[in-house]
Amino acid sequence: MSNQVPEFDNLKTDLRGFPWLTASVLYTLSWGWSLLRPNTLYWDDWAFIFNKPKSYLNEVFIDTGLPPWRAIIDQELILIGYWTIPVLTFLMFFSVGIFLFLILQDTKLFTLPQIGFLTLLFILLPINHSRIALMLFGYTTSYFLFFFGWALLIRKRSMVSFVIALVMFFWGFMTHSFLFLYLLPVIHFTSKDILRNKDAFKDYRLITKLLILFLIPFTYVILRKLFWYPKPEWIGYQSVGVDGMLMGFRFFVVGLILSGLIAFISFRINRQKGPSTMLIGGWILFALGLFPYFASGRFRSWIEVFAFRSDWGGRHIMLTPLGAAIIMLALRDLIPSNLQKNATRVLVTLCVLVNVFFGTQFYLDSVKKDELVELLARASATKEIDQDSEIVFVDETKIFNGRWSTYRDPELTNKLLLAQVTAKSITGKVTCSELPQGLELRLKTNKSYLSAMLSQDLGLYLEINSC
Repeated sequence: MSNQVPEFDNLKTDLRGFPWLTASVLYTLSWGWSLLRPNTLYWDDWAFIFNKPKSYLNEVFIDTGLPPWRAIIDQELILIGYWTIPVLTFLMFFSVGIFLFLILQDTKLFTLPQIGFLTLLFILLPINHSRIALMLFGYTTSYFLFFFGWALLIRKRSMVSFVIALVMFFWGFMTHSFLFLYLLPVIHFTSKDILRNKDAFKDYRLITKLLILFLIPFTYVILRKLFWYPKPEWIGYQSVGVDGMLMGFRFFVVGLILSGLIAFISFRINRQKGPSTMLIGGWILFALGLFPYFASGRFRSWIEVFAFRSDWGGRHIMLTPLGAAIIMLALRDLIPSNLQKNATRVLVTLCVLVNVFFGTQFYLDSVKKDELVELLARASATKEIDQDSEIVFVDETKIFNGRWSTYRDPELTNKLLLAQVTAKSITGKVTCSELPQGLELRLKTNKSYLSAMLSQDLGLYLEINSC
């Protein structure tokens, strides 16, 4: 007699087609850079985590209107060590690929090879490099919980699994854009258990489940209104605006027309309905993942969605990999079958190469932070900076910054602290024309990007002049 649990047997069978070796190797090549210097702080980490008490991060999130559990896990991990968050982020994003593999199998919309290709693209697409910042671990957690809950909801039938899925969804709503994307698992569940079953409306247990699924996002919104509403100064931070909604709607419509036109022409040529339908469906999912960020004013133009120099804006496209992967699958399947294998290799290779390039940027950014502290300490020792200095910081080495990001004032201030430099102020937000009594620190390099990468010496130096 077998001692294995039947549900576990089914899970192993369902994962048999998962591209373990290919996915593991390519994912590590793409995102393993985050593990090379995992104790590095980026972006708002310097403002809300560095040199702050344990509870500070959660207090900030609560002030902005996020639930009391938003940073509970984060702050405990930070106490253990900064490195814990990049390691968990690396593992969690790969795990989401496994969840998606199980979800897509249940849709019956794709063949197993297509699901494998979609899963690879999903975890390899050069999207959301902002995940490296400790401040954004809540986004990673929500991402993980959302797909975990979705997989449980549609793959397991027990009431225990259903309740766990509800908890995962509710917990994940701490990233508010998931309130919108939540439509997907609800539609999936409804189509699977209601529309395919003519006697479904006689199953009161099933109807109760569906009712609860529809109610939990509204429950979250009501509880937020009552118990963790943002403080007055933060009310506009995550509010929805009409202009943003209209921009998102126009983006959706224009893309839908273009994808529909491509789908129509390709169908007329090769009579393949599947890829044409996938192209339209992929665009709908892609635009759906962006709409909350358009609506909340995170994007000022369409170009920001595809910006190569995205700074930390990558967090605003974190919900797009599924739609983007389906679009790429559809485009690949629209070309002649004898070219599809090479197209697969090209797409996957491009994803990996772009990720490797951005990975080297973040690695050099980490090295640069240490070198900058040394340069500041040296300038203080030679009396080029003193306690009365009002510093204007100009960074001419942004090629070494992850996604060409900008060093914010809290980071610059804390670098002075680490260098044990006393100065009146430092800012990268103004020029000498706005601070004529200031001291300009212009950060330069005598190295090319490739030379800096190969030598791991950025050749940084400070050019210091009075304004």
